[in-house]
Amino acid sequence: MTIDENILIKYLDGTQTKSEQAEVEAWLAESPANEKVLEQLYFTLQVTDRLHVMQSVDPEMALVRFKSKVRKQNKKVRLYRNLSLLQKVAAVLFIPVLILSAYMFMQLGRERVRMVEVRTNPGVVSRFELPDGTKVWLNAGSTLTYPQNFWSESRQVELTGQGYFEVTKDPEKPFIVKVDPAYSIEVLGTTFDVSAYRDDEVIGTTLVEGSVKLNINQKNGKTVSQLLKPDERAEFSKSTCKLNITSVNTDYDTAWINGEVIFRNHSMRQVLKMLSRHYNVRFDVKDNDVLNSVITARFKDEQLPQVMEYLKLASGIKYKIQKPVMNTDNTLQISVIEISK
Repeated sequence: MTIDENILIKYLDGTQTKSEQAEVEAWLAESPANEKVLEQLYFTLQVTDRLHVMQSVDPEMALVRFKSKVRKQNKKVRLYRNLSLLQKVAAVLFIPVLILSAYMFMQLGRERVRMVEVRTNPGVVSRFELPDGTKVWLNAGSTLTYPQNFWSESRQVELTGQGYFEVTKDPEKPFIVKVDPAYSIEVLGTTFDVSAYRDDEVIGTTLVEGSVKLNINQKNGKTVSQLLKPDERAEFSKSTCKLNITSVNTDYDTAWINGEVIFRNHSMRQVLKMLSRHYNVRFDVKDNDVLNSVITARFKDEQLPQVMEYLKLASGIKYKIQKPVMNTDNTLQISVIEISK
């Protein structure tokens, strides 16, 4: 029996009536050749759809030409003969066209990849998971940008501020943290801390376990890589592009994820910067001699006045916490703390 090609197309599209479905199924049961004809028609329509996505041909005209050829065949033998020829041509063209169209489809998909941005306000630490299961802690005043899905050959994220990562291992897709045009961290599966605030001169990377590769883009265009071992901290100078590696107690650099603030012989300048982020306040230093003090302390859940009292005893400073002022839009301005000798 012969069959109208429009019924076959409707059958493949799922728009056929019950009677048309019965007609196609009876036609298919007649011989394996009919099954091959239907299969090749399916492939042809799929290629046409891919070409439509690529916008490199007019798919409607291609389909019209195809239907016109099929419509001329009134007998089953002639229908099969022509479609058999089409099968031979399609066998040659189908694979490269499908590969190319799939590539173009993926490229178009990547262009539409939705980027997700997570921001933490000053005084807030957030914890969340990335699409691959990697756990992230984001410190106060930080931003992490990542794709909604990791489609490419690597899992790249961009960090501004401080983040702690427990990376899910995937040998096929390295995990890359981009923190500066000249500096990035590459890992497979490991736990590490990165501090890369924009107003800091130094980018710090502390490795807790596993291994990381630090990639440094030099001014001459070359990239230098350096491996970091557990319990090591790398400090990268933005101005000189030099790297300094030391052995550390990682508990100090990662205490912030548990709400702790630790100072180890920190200058008062560093202390005030960290407290500013942690408590969302601004320090107004009236006497620069204050900044020469060195502080060692450990705080957890203390209120800011308690911390300031400790600094007063440790360095002899004086401080005054000003009450926040209400803005015209009924929001509070950031609190200001005056410090002097």
